[in-house]
Amino acid sequence: MDFLKLIQEGRVDDFKTKYSQKFGTENVNKIVSSVPQKYLDWTGKNLDMVNFEDNLLKLSEALSKFEKISSNLPITDLIQYKNLGQLLSALSEYENRQRRIVKKVEGGNVVYDDGRFFVVNPLTHGSSCYYGKGTKWCTTTDSDNHFKRYNEDGKLFYILDRNAPSDDKFYKVALLQKFDGDKTYYDALDATVKSGWIFNTNKLNEILSSVNEYLNLEYPEQIKIYKDKELAKKEKARLESIRIQQILNQRLADAQERRLDGEWTLDDDCPDVGLKAHALLNFLVDAGDVEEMTNQDRNEIARIQSEIDRLQTEYDNDENVRQDLLDEISNLEDELTELENKIDVYYIVPTGSFYDTTEFEVIGVSDLEDRRYAVGDEDEMESSSYESVDQLLDDIGFEGYPASFVENYIDEDAVKDYAEEFYRHDVSDSPESYFDDSQRDLSDDQTEKISILQDKIEKFNNLVSQYEDSMSGEDDDDELLERVDELNELIEEMETEIEDINEDPEGDFPDDLIEDAIYDRVKDATNDIVGFMDEWGLEKNNYIDRREFIKAVYEEDGYGATLNGYDGTADEYKVGDTWFYVMRID
Repeated sequence: MDFLKLIQEGRVDDFKTKYSQKFGTENVNKIVSSVPQKYLDWTGKNLDMVNFEDNLLKLSEALSKFEKISSNLPITDLIQYKNLGQLLSALSEYENRQRRIVKKVEGGNVVYDDGRFFVVNPLTHGSSCYYGKGTKWCTTTDSDNHFKRYNEDGKLFYILDRNAPSDDKFYKVALLQKFDGDKTYYDALDATVKSGWIFNTNKLNEILSSVNEYLNLEYPEQIKIYKDKELAKKEKARLESIRIQQILNQRLADAQERRLDGEWTLDDDCPDVGLKAHALLNFLVDAGDVEEMTNQDRNEIARIQSEIDRLQTEYDNDENVRQDLLDEISNLEDELTELENKIDVYYIVPTGSFYDTTEFEVIGVSDLEDRRYAVGDEDEMESSSYESVDQLLDDIGFEGYPASFVENYIDEDAVKDYAEEFYRHDVSDSPESYFDDSQRDLSDDQTEKISILQDKIEKFNNLVSQYEDSMSGEDDDDELLERVDELNELIEEMETEIEDINEDPEGDFPDDLIEDAIYDRVKDATNDIVGFMDEWGLEKNNYIDRREFIKAVYEEDGYGATLNGYDGTADEYKVGDTWFYVMRID
């Protein structure tokens, strides 16, 4: 016996008996279907008929929440709640509780805090990572590049909701407010926010008021600049110049570190990037763009600098104006300038990749500052060329190449397979389009009929033989002769009928005939692939061997023409045991 079921049924019956008069039969049934049975009696006491539908919905939702979180509430027993309002208040208080503690850390200015919303302006990358932890914001990654860029013409503010659960995309919202007043919001998933959240509320207005007050206090000059278009333009140019100079300074520092460590010395330990830098240096020297600085040049620079210092000291200590010393110093400075204009391999710095090759820039030489170079070995040039042509094909398709060239790379096996499949279906399904009816096999009925006729002919021939053997040459043979003539006529008629049947077969076409027809037509298609494709309207692009086509393009054009949009060249230089291709790409 199912005692639990009996208890539940009894509870429902008791509720209906007790509250049918209060709510009516229909509404009682609605309550039973909406409320857990163990809460029926409490519901009957605390629900009334005023706004019945709305209140029943609220109560049903509240009880559902209560079941899940009751152990976390101050009052865990439903019976102790005096009414629906008290229950809703307890649930609301729990849901709006503070879920996290936000600490103030060094490097961040708090601009607003009402106990729930905490708004901070992170001044350092470290504080940005702390306050933005758990989000997908690029300003919280290991690199500080994005953080710096965002803070050039505006400031970041992180709006943290202490009460929102961590799976709520609005539990942290980043506000990028430019000095010109422009605002952009990003949720915790780094998606731009334009609606929902706390937009169009007094709370957001309070936060923005505090943000604006903070900006006006801390960054009045920047706000003044960026509200003037001309001043803003100049400021952005200034910041960009500083950014570029910082990058250059870092590259110079890195280059000097490599130089001091002898990292790119041409020996067995020289890394691949160093070998490539040497190949590019050879290219620049051959082009007359630079002169290579040798160890002898370095020694000469040190000697001249020492001599200039000695002459300068002598000049400073002489009471007379020594024009001869000034002239000598000037000449030595000219020599020094000429020597210092030479470069070594460490003036060449890697800046990234160009396809699979390594991209370089030359620093410290004003004429080469805006140029980009790429260097790669055979494998890198081949894979880069493949990728370049592959991308171009996605843009322009095979139609961008001469049809005669494209047709050379039709996948003949694929077309042959199509032709075989096509003809196998077409010949098998519509053989009458390919053969005369006379090429059919006999039908089963015709074969059976011929067999019957042949049996009759054999029997009649046997009778004729018997009759002829029994003839004695007497007058009474006339009857036998007449009978023989009748039989021969019947035999002739049957043989004619057999001939007629054989001349008009009604069966299927022979399998070997069909196979021969398929073979012949596939052979014809294979001998004239393009003609077959044109005849049957096959789209050539669908039958091109893309890999072989791409390979043919860069092998025909060469690496330079394929990759180098600047001048289409790629010069080869051997460094160590490796040949490298060098290109100026910009």
